[in-house]
Amino acid sequence: MPKSKKAMSDEERKELVERLTADLEDFVAERSIAARNRKATEPEDTRTIDEIAEELKSHPAFMKDIDWSKPLPPEVEGLMQLKYECEDPTARADSYREDGNEQFKLKKYQIAIDNYTEGIKSKSPDAELNAVLYTNRAAAQFHLGNHRSSFNDCLFARKFKPDHFKAIIRGAQCCFQMNKFADAVRFCDAALMVEPENPTVLELRVKADKGMRARERDERKQAAKERKEEEEDRKLLQAIQTRGVQVASMKVSPDSKINPLLLTALESHNPTGAKVHLDDQGHLKWPVIFFYPEYAETDFISAFDEEACFSDHLEHMFGPETPPAPWDEENKYKPSRIEIYFENKDEEKLYRVSPESSLLDALRHKKYLVYAGTPGFIFLVRGSKFAHEFTARYRKH
Repeated sequence: MPKSKKAMSDEERKELVERLTADLEDFVAERSIAARNRKATEPEDTRTIDEIAEELKSHPAFMKDIDWSKPLPPEVEGLMQLKYECEDPTARADSYREDGNEQFKLKKYQIAIDNYTEGIKSKSPDAELNAVLYTNRAAAQFHLGNHRSSFNDCLFARKFKPDHFKAIIRGAQCCFQMNKFADAVRFCDAALMVEPENPTVLELRVKADKGMRARERDERKQAAKERKEEEEDRKLLQAIQTRGVQVASMKVSPDSKINPLLLTALESHNPTGAKVHLDDQGHLKWPVIFFYPEYAETDFISAFDEEACFSDHLEHMFGPETPPAPWDEENKYKPSRIEIYFENKDEEKLYRVSPESSLLDALRHKKYLVYAGTPGFIFLVRGSKFAHEFTARYRKH
């Protein structure tokens, strides 16, 4: 119910009451005259009780269906002031409660909430009434899907009346909707202390108990999964550590303590999500990038076994039985002509890698540093003009 713009004086209030009373008498008199006239021309009044009641609703004193979004007629606003300007806070709060209940029945939950809120603001000393106002507002909030606000109102209601049954049930329902099953069970138990055989509470408690047990089961499974993953991560870090492979942002030495946070340094940025892992034989398998700077091209090996040699990949990718890459128009990239390097970014130097060496041999080089969890190697064609110019840039440094 919107508040009036200005409170009435005692004189204005008296005048309004007299005017509305006279208006009501005229209203009834007019209907009585109309009824007598009908009797003179008709055998009997055929109107039903519902039709008569509907006609009475047109008078401000009986109006219930009011559009609060539009300005109120002066008579209606006057009646609202008479109703809500009562000096008794309990009577005022109860008036707001009644209007809130009417709006609730019409499913106008937000307007009902506004009425209950005004009732609460009236600060009635009646604890029972305050508990009802908070509980009713909780119900309206619940129907709007505002389960957290509804739950809070239930808590306030119980501060005024700890055994308020409707507040306890609504609190249990809110907890259930918010998937707080353990709290829902506790609220149900509190409700059953008031009404031990209430079927609604008993049914809700069964559902909440099932939800609670299912969550506990899921949490145990998740905890077991996390323990397993932590153990796998520990083994992975230990494997890298014992091999002496250096990873950027991750200091690894045989006597250093393993920190799970170091795993972030091993996260691959490749869209495939491939990252270093231990296989069933205890071999490290790395995601590896081959760079071909002459053509600005790359190849991505998602799981390069640390024991595998570069020559194995060269034969598979550039062997005589494999068609040349689309970008290798001159068919220059042959296993016998390819030179492999890695770059030390700090020194701005290139280091040669033998095609017959394994990936692990290359990673163990004291100058090699793994970035973003993905080793990278540069492929050049021996004796080509580009290879000469490319390596010359590094020699200058």
